[in-house]
Amino acid sequence: MKRIFIISGRYILENPYRELQLKSHFEALGFEVIFGMPGRKLNANGYTEEAKEDRVYWDAGAVWLETEQDYRRWLRICDGVLFGSWKSYDQLAEIARSEGKPVVNCNTTSGLDHWPQNVDYALVKSSFMKRVVLYLQKKLPRYGTLRESHIVVTGSIIHEHYKGRAIFDPSIRDRTTFCERYNLDPNRPVVVLFPKGIGSFHKKTEAWFPDWDNSKREHYNKKMMDKYASICNAVKNANCNLIIKMHPSAYTSYMSRKDDEYAYWSQFLWARVLIPQHTYACYLYGDCGLGILTHSALDMGYFNKPFIYVDSHEIEKPSAPPFHLNHLCALPPGPSSHWHQTDGAKPVNPWFPSWLGYYSSVDELPEILNEKIQNPIPEEDRKRFINEFWYKDDGLNSARIAEFVANYLEQWGLRRKIYTIAHYGANLAQKEIVSIPARVEGKVRKGIEKILSLR
Repeated sequence: MKRIFIISGRYILENPYRELQLKSHFEALGFEVIFGMPGRKLNANGYTEEAKEDRVYWDAGAVWLETEQDYRRWLRICDGVLFGSWKSYDQLAEIARSEGKPVVNCNTTSGLDHWPQNVDYALVKSSFMKRVVLYLQKKLPRYGTLRESHIVVTGSIIHEHYKGRAIFDPSIRDRTTFCERYNLDPNRPVVVLFPKGIGSFHKKTEAWFPDWDNSKREHYNKKMMDKYASICNAVKNANCNLIIKMHPSAYTSYMSRKDDEYAYWSQFLWARVLIPQHTYACYLYGDCGLGILTHSALDMGYFNKPFIYVDSHEIEKPSAPPFHLNHLCALPPGPSSHWHQTDGAKPVNPWFPSWLGYYSSVDELPEILNEKIQNPIPEEDRKRFINEFWYKDDGLNSARIAEFVANYLEQWGLRRKIYTIAHYGANLAQKEIVSIPARVEGKVRKGIEKILSLR
């Protein structure tokens, strides 16, 4: 019996057990599975100490990965590794390859991120993402070197649920109980705002615009926050319910402070801040989504709900290649409300190429909310959207991923193992030799600092 090591990607409160679906499918294929939960020393967006005590993981036989040594110990007894794609896993992937293990990663999140991270195969969520990975490999140094045939479209597991755990509060049974939980008027539309994380956005602007001074960055950040406030007021003027779906980074300590973010949104007394465990209830019972820079149009579209981008063209975009991907999209540009115009759809949103729904100024927003969001999305438009950004929505993406990886591991022979050890083992050894002086220097420096502190 072969043994696969699954390394979870990001810990996401909205759907924390999704990757356990992969474990179930591998076991159905006759594999033994070790499911690794990386702590935040290995993955800044990894599992918290609270999650470490979650019985769901331990009942599923998960193992805690605190350090690289923990990872190496379990790696030795495994025949291959499957990573949830995450930006800091390059070193872990290279260690596995240096020991002759086949290495694959897959998409387990929403958004437009996928890191090749030294794997043999990257299993991406859609044909659009395959184009993105190929494009960024050309544009960004050290991003990746995968051949096109080694980037395989399988779909993402972000919206699949382990043992049907889609809604974690049993008291929410339908739209009525959802509205009761958040004190909403069930006779009015439920509008969901998807802002960027406030703390994380402020940090990101430093990386996005390194040549700007602090005053210019502050002006940029204030412009965003003022726009969010205007959107909240427009929803109130439209007599709609307003839900704030805080960004996942708001719950990640190295990016933001959850209490600070919650306090900001609580100033809008007519708004209700969604708790992450109710995210799927919100997708089911919300009527439309709103945003400026977000990629959450992907998720609302997946659940057949319209999305409205508001004044996105007013927010300056960074020059880095990851922010310039719209030309890779095969759909008509802009909102689906304009896909079928006789003169053709035109680009209106520099931050996202194409989506199901509308584009609006903040002044026009109440009119669109009152007159258009209840219109059904044409089925053909939704099929095109799913095919371009999600591949399939049949709930079988985790099964496809497991089948691909299982077949790959079965083909892994002694000759390939020897070649992998020789090639990647030498590369890793060279890196470690180069890093020795830096590590020694660091220890010496710490020793000197300790001596000086005792003076």
